[in-house]
Amino acid sequence: MGSPLQVDRETLMALAGAARLLSNPPGQIPPGALAGERVSRQQGRGLNFDSLRRYQPGDDVRLIDWQATARLRTPWIRLYNEERERPVFLIVDQRLDMYFSTRGQTKSVAAANIAGLLAWRSWHDGDRIGSLVFSDDDLSLQKCRSPASNLHAVLDDVLRYNQALPGRYPEDVPASVTLTHVLQRASQLIPSGAWVAVVSDFHDLDPAGEALLAALRRRCEISAFVTLDDLHLRLPSHGDLAARYQGHDAAFSLSPHLQEAIQQSITARLARLENRLTRLGVRVNQIVVAQDLIKQLQKGV
Repeated sequence: MGSPLQVDRETLMALAGAARLLSNPPGQIPPGALAGERVSRQQGRGLNFDSLRRYQPGDDVRLIDWQATARLRTPWIRLYNEERERPVFLIVDQRLDMYFSTRGQTKSVAAANIAGLLAWRSWHDGDRIGSLVFSDDDLSLQKCRSPASNLHAVLDDVLRYNQALPGRYPEDVPASVTLTHVLQRASQLIPSGAWVAVVSDFHDLDPAGEALLAALRRRCEISAFVTLDDLHLRLPSHGDLAARYQGHDAAFSLSPHLQEAIQQSITARLARLENRLTRLGVRVNQIVVAQDLIKQLQKGV
C-alpha cells in the first residue's frame, strides 16, 4: 500500500477495490437487517419520519401524533420510512507519535490506509461520512455528508496531514492537540446513531477522554483501531538498543531479564488500554502495522 513513510493520492484512491473486502464493518447495518433478516444493531427505532395521515381502524395507537390530533381535533398518525444508512465518522490520529515503526509502514501510514478503507467502504454502502483528522497542533473537521460530496474531502485531509509528517519529524515538538481535545470537538458534530471509528495509538487517553467516549457511546457505536508496533515481541535477548523521544535520548544493553520485562510491560499496557476501552462499550481492534491490514480488519468486523 504505497510508501511505508507516507501515503500518496494514488494509494488512497486504489483502496476503493480493497474496501469491498470489508463486508459489514462493525456498527454498520448489513443489507436487509431492517427488513427482518437479522437483528439490527442500530440504536434507536431505525426509522425516519415520513408524513402524517388520518387514523384508520386497526392502526397502531402508539403511532398517534397527539399534538396533531389535538390541533386538528381528529386522530392522526405518524408514518415512517426505514432508515437504511448509518452515518460514519472517522477520527484519524496523524501526530508525531504515530510516525513510528521498526519495520513495514509507520503507524501514521497504517492509520491513513485504515481511514481510506473505511471511507471507501462508506462510499460503497452509500452512508454519510464525516471525519476529524488531527496533527500535533491542528485539526480538520468534515461534517457528515453524502459520500458523493464528502469522500474526497475526507481523503484530502488524511493525505495532507499524513504527508506533512516527514517534514515535521525533525522538530520533535510535544503535541498541543490531545486526544481529549479532539473528542470534545468531534462530539459536537457526530450525529446520534452514527458509527465512530477512532484510529490512533491512544497513548494519551486520560480520564477526561474516557468520560467523553462514555458519553458518545450512549448515542453512537464506537470502534477503536489501536495501531501498534510489535517490537516488544521481537526483541533479541542480547544487544544494544538506542531510543529518542521528545528530545530525550537513551541507550542500554539488552539482557534476557530486561527483554522479558519490556515485553511484559508493553503487553500489560496494551491489555489495560483494551480493558479501559471495552468497559466503556468501545469495540477494540488491535492493528499491528507490519501485518496485512485487510486481514486484520476482516477479523475485527
